[in-house]
Amino acid sequence: MFGVGGLIVGLFLFPLVSLLIWNLQKREKVGQYLIHMLFRFFVEMMRFLGIMDYKIEGLDKLNDPQGSLVIANHPTLVDVVLLIAFMPKVDCVVKSALMRNPVMIGPIKAANYIVNSDPEALIESCSKRLRAGNSLIIFPEGTRTKPGKDLKFQRGAAGIALRANARITPVTINCEPLTLTKSNKWYQVPPRKFVITMQVKDVLDLDEIIENKEPASRAARHLTSFLQDYFTKEAAIHE
Repeated sequence: MFGVGGLIVGLFLFPLVSLLIWNLQKREKVGQYLIHMLFRFFVEMMRFLGIMDYKIEGLDKLNDPQGSLVIANHPTLVDVVLLIAFMPKVDCVVKSALMRNPVMIGPIKAANYIVNSDPEALIESCSKRLRAGNSLIIFPEGTRTKPGKDLKFQRGAAGIALRANARITPVTINCEPLTLTKSNKWYQVPPRKFVITMQVKDVLDLDEIIENKEPASRAARHLTSFLQDYFTKEAAIHE
């Protein structure tokens, strides 16, 4: 369903959106909302068919009217699908290789998602969106968590948060039984319906974590370490 649906909307719907809506801000809004609705349909379809279920705590905190940097751990392939399914307007970072995919380029351009080409340009682009009041999804691990391995966060998310002085909304994601992980193929179906639990935590205040006079590089290391410890403790609670 996801593959066939992606093919249809990628080759026909989103190129049409880009063709008909020339205004960048309006096209971005429409593009992101369409992806939100398509992902919500896909999630609810899986739920209806008994493939999966989900539980979300603190959903009202996910769509911050002031915009925030949504930071989440990344256990499964559908984490970003579930997040966007409940966020009508949100930016996210996509791999530069997807811009060479004829199916994916249409949705990416229509939604004006950020492409992770040059690291410095990426941090500046993300910071600019956050300063403009947008929300942005980041997975600090950079890839899905390997089951049984400790979380290891990269500094990119911390660098973005610090440069934009962003509000950070932590989201912890747990999947039981584990499926669609880094170690599983998509067709390796678990023996029973899997349930994804998503907890949206209270916004973190950077001023309470980082000292104002800390050099940028040290502040990034400090914040990365703080976030890694924060999510590690939350993961231990679920075990």
